[in-house]
Amino acid sequence: MWIFGYGSLMWDGWEQRAGFQRRVTATLHGYRRVFNKASVRNWGDRRHPGPTLNIETCEGEACKGVAFEFTEHSRDGVLAYLREREGRGFALHELKVCVPDETDVVAIIPVYEGANILASRGLRDIVAQVRAAKGASGPCVDYVTGVARELARLSIDDPAVTSLCQELERGRE
Repeated sequence: MWIFGYGSLMWDGWEQRAGFQRRVTATLHGYRRVFNKASVRNWGDRRHPGPTLNIETCEGEACKGVAFEFTEHSRDGVLAYLREREGRGFALHELKVCVPDETDVVAIIPVYEGANILASRGLRDIVAQVRAAKGASGPCVDYVTGVARELARLSIDDPAVTSLCQELERGRE
């Protein structure tokens, strides 16, 4: 069984507690990252929702992230953990991802489909929301920089994350 992570699943160590077998960089074709999920618990609150990552279909694009392999025996426990962690608004989709040195594999991917979708906004509006948001897991800025650090460590340049981080840095100058 494979799980594909494109946001905090890539960097917070959850897979170690869940007994993963393997962790590899993988590519989900036809999708891209977007900061359109309003976190009202972990990285923000109702008054100041934190923009967090989701994915959306986009022809010709590719989302590079991390695929985690688990034994089939772990399936029920891992899926229960993901449902609890991600919440009711997330659907667990089975989509093909490209894993190096293998044929494409089917991975389970959490995709947010709930009511907390942020309307399309300009980058400066997203930056202002990120700066204002703080939730149970900390400031939303920590979420964005955590994802950016992991992508850099994996040598993945993602336009949505890169542009948001650059704009956040500009505001500190």
